[in-house]
Amino acid sequence: MHFVPDQPENERELIEQAKTDDTAFAVLYDFYFPRIYGYVMKRVQHRESAEDIVSKTFMKVFCNLKDYDREKCPFGAWIFKIATNNLIDYYRHETRRRHADVEKIVEPIDPNQSPETDVHIAQTNQEVQFALQALPKRYQRVLHLKFFAELSNGEIALALNISVGNVGALLHRALKKFRSFLD
Repeated sequence: MHFVPDQPENERELIEQAKTDDTAFAVLYDFYFPRIYGYVMKRVQHRESAEDIVSKTFMKVFCNLKDYDREKCPFGAWIFKIATNNLIDYYRHETRRRHADVEKIVEPIDPNQSPETDVHIAQTNQEVQFALQALPKRYQRVLHLKFFAELSNGEIALALNISVGNVGALLHRALKKFRSFLD
């Protein structure tokens, strides 16, 4: 297991440079893209939709970078806030139809595992997805930011415009309800 930093080295300088230098923006993009894409993909579970949302997110970051104020919010939390708002817009405008996509992300199968283990893992993943989808949207958001995007409670608070105490309470209630669905 290797350590993944919460922010790129010299982030403050990169942000200032990125306001006028596309190369510096590319460094920030390369660092944050996998985290944002993973967060969005876990929410929409459709590759093309996730790519559209992530693209809109980084376009907004690029266009609004000149107005970014690090005193108000850490850069990573700011990007996740933009992504979360884009997800809300997506769900607001999305029809109720479900996407059936062969290209869904599937965990690679370990050749040393038995077929029974593969089936059990697939069933467990499906149960977890159903339990997550059964939760209210605010619980889904806070759980995704905490466990899939791996944000701290402070970063989640900034991304969702709520207090850190409220994040803790939401996480507690969301996990309790999630466990009840799994049981």
